[in-house]
Formats: sequence, C-alpha cells, structure tokens
Amino acid sequence: MHDGIYYESRWTYVICPYNIMKKRSVERIPSNLDAEFIWSERVNSGSLADISENGMLIHTSTCPPMRAKFEISIPVGDEILKVPVKVRRVTKKDNVYDSVGLEVLNPPRKYLEFISELRWKQIKGIATNGQIVKLYVCRMCNHISFDHAPLVCPICNSTIESFEKAPDAIKRPDNFAELSEFEKKHIPSIRISRQQEIIDAFITVGEIEHSMDLEHHISFIDCYYNSSQIKRECISRVNFSCERMCPSTTLRFHRVHDGVLTVISNCNAHGNWLAKATI
Repeated sequence: MHDGIYYESRWTYVICPYNIMKKRSVERIPSNLDAEFIWSERVNSGSLADISENGMLIHTSTCPPMRAKFEISIPVGDEILKVPVKVRRVTKKDNVYDSVGLEVLNPPRKYLEFISELRWKQIKGIATNGQIVKLYVCRMCNHISFDHAPLVCPICNSTIESFEKAPDAIKRPDNFAELSEFEKKHIPSIRISRQQEIIDAFITVGEIEHSMDLEHHISFIDCYYNSSQIKRECISRVNFSCERMCPSTTLRFHRVHDGVLTVISNCNAHGNWLAKATI
C-alpha cells in the first residue's frame, strides 16, 4: 500500500494520492472538537479536524477498518451528541495511520442543528480556525449567495459579473438571547408543521409585525435549503408590494431529507436579516 488517502467508492476500493482527491459535495467546517468512540472493547479519543452534515475527519491513534460502523460521541456544552458513522477512508503519515474519514449515517436532528449553528457562526463572521463563510450580493436583485458567486443568479439570471463581495450583507443582532423590538420586527420567524410526508414552513417577518409603508417595508424573502445530500441552494423568492401585502409566506416540502431551511428577509431601509430552522 502507498502513502496517501484510502477511500471507499460504491463498488470498490481505490488508492488515491492527496492531490487528486475528489471535491466533497458538502463543504466541511474546520474544527478542533474533542470526540470519543468505542472500538476494540475500549474507549478511544480523538480530535475532529473538520466536520459537515454528512461526514467528518478524526485524528486518532486508533483507526478502525474500512466499513466499520460505530458511534462518535461529541461533547457540546452540557450535552453529548452521539452520531452513527461508517469508516470511508483511512489516512497515514510516515507509515503510521493517524486519521479516519467518516460518513455520517442518518444524521440525527440534533447533530444537524449543531452543524447549522456552526455554519451560522461562520456566516456571522465568527472565524473557525481562520476561515469565514463568504457572502456575495447580486447588484441587480440583491440576492445573497453563500461561499461563492454563482455563474448565473438564480433570481434574475444576471451573470457572475453582477455579484460583488459583501461581508456585511447580513445584519447581526446585538444580543441573540435578548432581541430588541427593532430586531424582532426584522428577523424572520419560522414555524414548522409536519404531517406524514408533508412538511409546511410558515414564514413571517418578524416576531413583531413589520410595517409595509412605502418608506419602510419588507421587499422580499429568499429561502434556501440544504441537507447532508444537497448543498445549500436558493429554492424560492417571494416579493411583496408595500401597503398591499403582509410579509409572510408558506413553503410545502414533500419527502425531503432532514435538512436546514435558511430564510433571509430584506428590509428596504434596514438591510438583510437571517433565520434558520431544521426541517
């Protein structure tokens, strides 16, 4: 076997050097989280180098074999997240195995909420190991794109040249635990209802009703969805006419995987405000 990264494809095992690894479908979040797992009838410890909705890399001196299944325990505050995983690749350095690439199996809802919170911190400009999620805004329609500018705007079909970097495109509350009346009027409120295979997301702006005057109104709501199988994508925009409409809408999902709904409301006077919900 050669030095490099060993990963499992659907049909066979492939030996792949570092420089030709395939790009992940979901961007990993750099981290330095402690973790534990039981293997060989003992508790093993490690450090999560990066993490996402559908996978993670753990540095550990104990490397279970390919396809091995077990639970990773991640301390989060006063709670322990237990996440079922499967070994997809094993890495070694200087002929010593030191890391394991893991696929997350049927991600628990609390785990997805935890990942969503990590991404929220990135979006809000809180660095994670020096990396920050980038924001881009379309000059034509004010649509916000995360991480990179798209070739074509999903709202107005403008080209990538219409997008510009905008690190402050989303407003941040002064205190998330105690929102002011002003903030409660702007941050979207999301209520989720489930009935068999149907999920309804009732969205309004905000917790306190926002005015819809000509000088001060909600112009539109953009909705994004992402899961362990799907990268974050814009799925809807709802435009509002001032003095005629209330800033609210309902989205209906059918047979979707557990994921995250991100909603951005745009106030013509006070900019963009974001909220998230797990669906």
